[in-house]
Parts: sequence; structure tokens; C-alpha cells
Amino acid sequence: MNDNTTLAQQMVAAAPAATRNVNLSTDPKRMAVIKVWDAMMRGARKYVESEGFIGIHNMPHIVGVTGACENTDTLFTIDWYDGKKMFLPQSNQLYIEMLTQAIGGGRVYGEIQSFRKELKADNRRLAQFSLFEIEHVGDLDELLGHLSGIVASAARQVSQDCAAELALFDRNPADLSNLTFKRMTYGDAVELLKTEGFPELVWGDDLEAPHEGRLTELMGPMFVTHYPEEIKFFNMRNNDEDPRVVNSSDLLLPLAGESAGSAEREFDAEKLRHKLETSSMLAGLLRQGMKLSDFDWYIDFHKDHDVKLHSGAGVGMARVAQFILGQTDIRDCVPFLINRENVI
Repeated sequence: MNDNTTLAQQMVAAAPAATRNVNLSTDPKRMAVIKVWDAMMRGARKYVESEGFIGIHNMPHIVGVTGACENTDTLFTIDWYDGKKMFLPQSNQLYIEMLTQAIGGGRVYGEIQSFRKELKADNRRLAQFSLFEIEHVGDLDELLGHLSGIVASAARQVSQDCAAELALFDRNPADLSNLTFKRMTYGDAVELLKTEGFPELVWGDDLEAPHEGRLTELMGPMFVTHYPEEIKFFNMRNNDEDPRVVNSSDLLLPLAGESAGSAEREFDAEKLRHKLETSSMLAGLLRQGMKLSDFDWYIDFHKDHDVKLHSGAGVGMARVAQFILGQTDIRDCVPFLINRENVI
């Protein structure tokens, strides 16, 4: 087979869709991916455990609509008891948020499989992927320090343990041993991109894959911070100096693009309710047959407790693996490929 074909293309050619994930041991690159993932996850856990984060296990994998991210239309629906509708989770953020207020030290993390009904099966999207989530009592600046630590530790562990595996992907371990991360506000990123081939971009637009790609070409691994409120999840806390934006950030990695979303969480119950009622995700909730009252438990928690400023993030580990392996196709970077066109 042509050496220029990607691993994903080779796997497609080698096996029918129904069995593609079964033939793992016949491909050395696929076995290398498995070993890289093992080291990567050990490195991520090593960082959070060294920083006093408590692991939350047996995380919910059947949830109500409160397990959704921004776009509720990408939820997978399952039949529940007595004709009720439930969902496969996209995030456990709201659940582990509450634990930061109860656990000594206010630092927790968890790992789930995140499910999204992506309509495209391409080099960026998976229907199932590993999500590494952290929440802590503290602000965005401290949170970004922890996110940097997680990704740097994951990459460092791979560089130490997987030199032979990285060589199969023409990746130099030295390039992963000491990662650094630049920061830029969303507003500054928009202005920069206007001079870098995207003159039509205006403040308020979401950044798409081509924008992220150009930014990382210029800056390397980076955080874009302080996005407009309208394009982010309803519970992100508005910036005190510029309420048009929320104290949020996306981690952008070369080749992989957006790999983690993070933000401070609004902790005032009345502000939370107002933000939900006026959010762009409300229409999606109603389309799913859900109600605003489905979030009552979350808002009531903030009403009934002295909730402290907290923030958190979800790291898409498949995209971290894509960056570590230096691949343009995320399908080459997961042990088991699950998307619209492929399921085991």
C-alpha cells in the first residue's frame, strides 16, 4: 500500500467496517497508539494526584440533559424506565462542580467517555472519546496553570516511556519533554487572524478549525481566553471588567486544534438562573423535550450553600494524543475508532 496513506485509510482498506477495530495486533502503529495512551493517561493522573486532586470514580454514564455541553442537539438519547428519555453523557462537569465545595482542598478530577452525535466522520470528530475533567476552588488563572501541568505531564510521560512508539510516527521525544503554553485573549486573536488571511472574521464569531490551525502555527500550544458570552456554556462567569466576555479559555494544540475548554463557574444562584433562561442552549433544551426545571437541582445547590468561586475544565484526550503523535487525522490516534461510519 502507498506509504502516503494514513493509518486510518489503511485500516479502512484492510477490514470491513464491522470488524475494523478487532484487528489491532496486526498493525504496529495501532499497538503503538495503545502504549502511548497508557503513558499519556498515567502522566495526566500523575500531575493531578501530585497537586492534591481527589479522583471521582464510577462517574455517571447515563444522565439527564444536565450532562450536555453547549450543543444539546448532539446528545445521544436512550430509552429509560417508564418511557422516560435519558442521555449518554458529554460531560460530568455540573456533578463534580458540587464536590469542590464539599471535599477538603476543593480539588477533584474524573474521567468519562464523552458521546456526541457528530454528523460528520472526519479527521477531527469522534462519536466517543475520553474526557479528563477537573474542577477546583479557584480562578481561571490558577486553572490554566493546572491545565498546562496536565498536558505537559502527559506529554513528558510519553516522551520518557515511548521513544520507540513515537519513532513510528516520526515524532522526536525531545519535542514533548518540556512544553510551554502561550496565552492570548479572544479579542486579540481575532485581530491577529484578520491580518493572517481571515479578514472577514468579526468579534463574536466562534473560532473554527482553520483559525485554530493558523494560531497554533504562529504561537504553538496556547490558550485563547475570554470568549464572548453568547458562544459559550450558560454557567460561565462574566468578566468583572468586560461583562461581554466570560472568564473562559480554550486550549489549542498544533494539528489537533481545540483540545480543552475551561472557565470559571457562576456561583450566584439568581445570576445562574438568568443566564440559563437567556442562553442560546435554551432552544436546544426545548427541542429535546426538556424543561428549565431540569436544572433546578443545580441552581438550588447554589441557593442553599455558601458556594465559593470555582473553575474547571474538560480535556479531550484524543486530541492531546493527536498532538503528541503529530498526526493530522484523529482517527489514527485512538485505540478504538467510534464515529458515524465505524463501531465495534
